[in-house]
Amino acid sequence: MSIIIALILGLIQGLTEFLPVSSSGHLILAQKLFGLQPDLFTNVALHCGTLFAVIIFYKKEIWQLIKRPFSKKGILVILATLPTVALALIAKFLLPEWLDGLLLPIGFALTFVLLILSDLIGKQKDNLLTMKKSTAVIAGVVQGISVLPGLSRSGSTVCAMKMLGVKNSAAVEMSFLMSIPVIIGSILFMSVDVVANSAPVDWLAVSIGMTVSGVVGYFSLKFLKAVAEKGNLSKFAYYMIFPLLLSCVLM
Repeated sequence: MSIIIALILGLIQGLTEFLPVSSSGHLILAQKLFGLQPDLFTNVALHCGTLFAVIIFYKKEIWQLIKRPFSKKGILVILATLPTVALALIAKFLLPEWLDGLLLPIGFALTFVLLILSDLIGKQKDNLLTMKKSTAVIAGVVQGISVLPGLSRSGSTVCAMKMLGVKNSAAVEMSFLMSIPVIIGSILFMSVDVVANSAPVDWLAVSIGMTVSGVVGYFSLKFLKAVAEKGNLSKFAYYMIFPLLLSCVLM
């Protein structure tokens, strides 16, 4: 893998992993457009980069969860993680990979609809201390469903919580705290495949891709948090029209 391709993939991963636009969908589009085909090890490295970004960004909150795993916030994260794991395992073993291309436009369209609806529905009154446990479970189910390519994990979970009455900033924080176990799990799953299909690694290219994804991901998180605190997320919906139309043409 060339350094240029690693840079492109790192940039795409960092920009789209946390913004409500679907990183998986954008990576599929990039592969179609430019003939990019990242190997498994590069995929793991890119996800490690964005994992480091979210851990650094929410280090205080994560440290509090480590010290008090059964606090209200910790229980919410646990409740959200359980249905996600169950649905992700079902999808991994039952859904064939060839469906990704067919489902991509549907995922982009659902992301568009959710972003619009979330600003029309819900009073957005709850923070993480007043958020209902049932809301966390529903958010976890939505996160599990977001394995559908084109359906943004962050967008769908934030929108679901907003529609259930959670404030923007609290929904964003919860979405990324509950993403940490999921990202770690996906890294572990991919690592198993890496070991089983070991191949030569271009360490320089992989290191650059991981660094770019981490740095860009950190600033994407800052951007999304600022947008959520100042207003709604519907502006991202208008962007989704572009990948939606592109996916209809390419896939």
